[in-house]
Amino acid sequence: MVIDPGLFPKSPVRYRTWLAKLKTRKLIYLIMDSEWYLYNSSMIPNSQLQYDSNGFTNSIQPNVKLPDWFSDKLITDFFKYEEEALDQHWIEKGLAINETAMAFYNNEIKALLNSNLHNDLVSDYKMLVGNVFNFETIFRDNNWNYEMNDNFQFKHQNIIAKYREIYFSNLNKWIESHSKLNELIAHKQTI
Repeated sequence: MVIDPGLFPKSPVRYRTWLAKLKTRKLIYLIMDSEWYLYNSSMIPNSQLQYDSNGFTNSIQPNVKLPDWFSDKLITDFFKYEEEALDQHWIEKGLAINETAMAFYNNEIKALLNSNLHNDLVSDYKMLVGNVFNFETIFRDNNWNYEMNDNFQFKHQNIIAKYREIYFSNLNKWIESHSKLNELIAHKQTI
């Protein structure tokens, strides 16, 4: 099953339904054991970062090993939904980010796309919600980075406040929904 609120906002769908909706000829996909469904994508293959003289490390080894020649490709490390991922609601946060970004696009960006008068605003909005790092920094973490600096945030403070509230509302909805799902699963397991 695939959870993709952008393409299928009402429910998860079978992966073949999702693939058909993507309408792409070049797609490589990997079907994982259902316990390994959270992921982190990066350009660094196979968690190559080991302890070095500067103390850099990556203690979480991926469960998917790729050859070194794959180093120039975007790869994804899959991991289980437990411990920190479970305690900090990583799935729910990801779903809330997607849902909020889609609402922002539909409500704020889409109407401005064909207007030459708003090119700068569209560019700012795309930088704000089109980059997940920026989105997380501003809406989820209430923080800043070199792109989302004080000037940028002051310039767009009203829209940021509005969508930060929407993000947290979506997050609470997904946390509640996940909790109900876990209760249902636990109940069915006791029957």
